[in-house]
Amino acid sequence: MSPQMVEIVIYDAPAAGSGSCACGCGGHGHDHGHGHDHHDPLSQVSVELQAKALALTLEKDFPGRVRVEYINVLKDPQGPRLPQTKLLCSMAYPTPLVYLNGKGRFAGAVPVERIREEVGKLLTGQ
Repeated sequence: MSPQMVEIVIYDAPAAGSGSCACGCGGHGHDHGHGHDHHDPLSQVSVELQAKALALTLEKDFPGRVRVEYINVLKDPQGPRLPQTKLLCSMAYPTPLVYLNGKGRFAGAVPVERIREEVGKLLTGQ
């Protein structure tokens, strides 16, 4: 049985200053395996804006069947209690974390096409 609604939650821990890296490494003048892609144009767009664009895209493709929520775990009142905050702060996974219907699916980016495919599968019960 397929769900009537897919809930997507994007957990982010953006750096406080523009010169720092959200991974806590203190800057971007290095590469230590976090997967930062400085040539990706989306790397300059905040994850919050990417989440809003994702919501608009998915609403167009799946009207009324997808809800996208963005949570900045560093500012959200529930942030300290979220398991995703511990994951992000431990640096086990790169920010952001993307969850679909409560299950972790992607880390380190908001891959719109892959999310759209997953949403389509969930809504058709595949």
